[in-house]
Amino acid sequence: MSLRGRFAAASSAVALLASSAAFSAVWLVYTATQERQLDAALLAEAEEDALDASGRGTAGGPLALHHGELTPVHKYGAVYDEGGRALDWTTTLAPSRPNLELVRHPSGAAFDLWWNNEHLRAVLVPVPGSDHRTFFLATSRADLDGDNAYLAHRMMAAALIAAILIGAATSWLARVLTRDHERITAVARAVAAGDLSARIGPGASDAELGRLGRDIDDMIERLALLVETQQRFIASASHELRSPITAFLGELSLALRRERDAATYREAIEEALGSARRLRELTEDLLTLARVGAAQGPHETVSLAEVSAAAVASTQTVAEARGVSLEVDCAGASVQGHPGDLERLVRNLVENAIRHAPRGSSVRIEAHADREQARVSVVDEGPGVPAEARERIFEPFFRLPADRAQPSGAGLGLAIGRSIARAHGGDLWLDECERGARFVVRLPVSIPGAEA
Repeated sequence: MSLRGRFAAASSAVALLASSAAFSAVWLVYTATQERQLDAALLAEAEEDALDASGRGTAGGPLALHHGELTPVHKYGAVYDEGGRALDWTTTLAPSRPNLELVRHPSGAAFDLWWNNEHLRAVLVPVPGSDHRTFFLATSRADLDGDNAYLAHRMMAAALIAAILIGAATSWLARVLTRDHERITAVARAVAAGDLSARIGPGASDAELGRLGRDIDDMIERLALLVETQQRFIASASHELRSPITAFLGELSLALRRERDAATYREAIEEALGSARRLRELTEDLLTLARVGAAQGPHETVSLAEVSAAAVASTQTVAEARGVSLEVDCAGASVQGHPGDLERLVRNLVENAIRHAPRGSSVRIEAHADREQARVSVVDEGPGVPAEARERIFEPFFRLPADRAQPSGAGLGLAIGRSIARAHGGDLWLDECERGARFVVRLPVSIPGAEA
């Protein structure tokens, strides 16, 4: 059953129960009131008739009843002696009289009984001035029972009609209130089917549903961007992997095309090894980029001075070959994180700075921390980054035109660095700099939930 159907059924059931309870209470009050009025009239006439009977003595004969509020033809009266023998009775009891022992009740307390297939309301009162004689008076409950049954039937019909009307009203109301839900559901199904252009848009009648719609639209927007980025990443990765694989296969095929001497074979193998190394570096970078952010165990206290020293040591040879000096100023700064990832982050920045620094210049690595965050900056004296590429350089496989001519690097270093920084609760960006490029890493000193 749909949400609308369940809502309408539940509302109808609640309405039926509530109206039934209310009508039942009214019916009970009404019948109790009617019965009290009947009992009061019956007791009053019984006392008057008992007083009249006291003047008759013990003479037998038809008993005449006082003409009061009760209808005479539906009244039954009799006088019983102490032993329960009927002394006088009305003509309505001429055929037979009730056994006093079977109808004996406390004096003045009305009670019900069935006599000759008729439902009666009766009362017993003592005959004044008599020797333990008892006066019995009863009247038919037909009118009272008929009124009660009539009222009960009408109330049951009213409760049923009220439930039907409320069910129809709530069904209509549910249809109105769930229009926005249907729109959200339709968009969710479209997105699940692959249509990432579907949007909920504005127009919700409820503020909370409108906020939910905006949140879902934002989520779809991010999902579409993620899918687009993933597709672009796969296409770029395929292109980058194809180049060294093609070169690797071409060099081996060329070496096997005809017989060659040992020196030529050696040269071909060295070229193939170079392609294999580039392929291995690329696959390692791809694996690193995919692994960043995955569960790697608890964080630990990492000294940025040690991380920077390790990064400098691993890049020192390349820096010397390019005539670039490395300067480090990272004393006293520590953060919570994974040492290997943070070292990879700094090393990528240093390698990038060395690649763009002119011969004879320097690359400076600095790290400073306060109570809340630490900052690591890597500054080179190279040509800098064009304004239109300041954000694109952090995309996987993006390279500036000048970098594409270089055989090393696939454009993953900065993407990996930013992923590592964000996985540690920080960020990496290109800061404003008068000369060269200044990359800044921000890292929190302590990460919530991290274990030192």
